[in-house]
Amino acid sequence: MTVGTTSEARRIKAKPAHEPDKRERILVAAEKLFAQEGYHGVSMRDIAKSAEVGLPIIVYHFETKLNLYRSIFEFRREIMEERLNDLGKIDDFDSEDAVERIVRAFIAPIVRSHATPEGIYHAQLVVREASDPQEATRGIIEEYFDPLARAFIDALRKAIPTASHEYLCWAYLFSVGALVMSDFDGRMVRISQGKYAGIPMKKKIAMLSRYIAAGIRASS
Repeated sequence: MTVGTTSEARRIKAKPAHEPDKRERILVAAEKLFAQEGYHGVSMRDIAKSAEVGLPIIVYHFETKLNLYRSIFEFRREIMEERLNDLGKIDDFDSEDAVERIVRAFIAPIVRSHATPEGIYHAQLVVREASDPQEATRGIIEEYFDPLARAFIDALRKAIPTASHEYLCWAYLFSVGALVMSDFDGRMVRISQGKYAGIPMKKKIAMLSRYIAAGIRASS
């Protein structure tokens, strides 16, 4: 009786140590596949094969493909929270560099995350989701990215009180465009005819921050 109870206790205690690793492996594998093939181009069986788990395990953790897809964005939520935290640290909106600091809070965590293979796949996934005509049916951009957009716009209104709300909404979208295109470092080799291949992360953050901030101020 004692032996059986002890064995069962060990089994129950050991389970949580393994399950999070397996769940994370599924999320990472799914993120890569969705980034490469899009939401409709990937099946649950494809994900199970890539993650090297049985299909029932994925169903157990996520039930549906949509739940799994949404869980990827929840899994990467800390990047969004870092951007909001950095934005929340700015309180002197009258300073000369306020716009640059707002922009830096918006882009720096993203650029740093893109320095990892997983970060690149997540960036590609976000771009795919945002440009998908059916994205509104999933509500991911609205839930995970629109709050950041409004926070960014509100911060810019404090730093540039003379700018219209309409202009700042467009400024946000234009800023997203610049941030997205900055991920395509590989193309730099072609357009520079082999002279430049990538850029140090700190230099990239500084250059991109100045570029976006200058564009926002120039038209406001």
